[in-house]
Amino acid sequence: MIYPNGHIIYKLYENGIELPGVVKVTGTAIKYKQTTSRGAGIMGDIGIPLAGMIDAMTVSMEFSSHDALVQLGANEWHDIQIYDASQHFDAVTKTEEMRRTRFEMSIRPTELNMGDIQTCGEWNAKASFSMCQYAVYVNDVEQIFIDQLNIIHRINGKDSAALLRKAIGMV
Repeated sequence: MIYPNGHIIYKLYENGIELPGVVKVTGTAIKYKQTTSRGAGIMGDIGIPLAGMIDAMTVSMEFSSHDALVQLGANEWHDIQIYDASQHFDAVTKTEEMRRTRFEMSIRPTELNMGDIQTCGEWNAKASFSMCQYAVYVNDVEQIFIDQLNIIHRINGKDSAALLRKAIGMV
């Protein structure tokens, strides 16, 4: 059995160029749009998620660098990558292993908060972003790939939007 121990270190890049000064990234929730079924033969209501359809994705970041905030604060789409090293414990072999996780996102700023300015204080700016594409790779194997503009919704290799694309002639 493998047990996750936690994140060790991460770095954030835009188009392959490191952006130091990003202190914390709060990721998106993938929330499925749903409809409610009710009527004969159903005891009450049933919420049924719609295939591949999700609410707007967002991500927020905290910054310790003015440069990183200004870079990502430009009102345009940014392709960013986060590389994370996390430690896991193998209970059978009693050894630790490192896993490389890569997050890829296409983001656009929706809110910039310049933070506090104070003597002997650290920079504490924040920003929120809209996201139209989100991918997660663990040890270079795709786990999640969502592209709202191209109607792709793959999790663990299963594309729940494939039939949607076919139904509207995108295949």
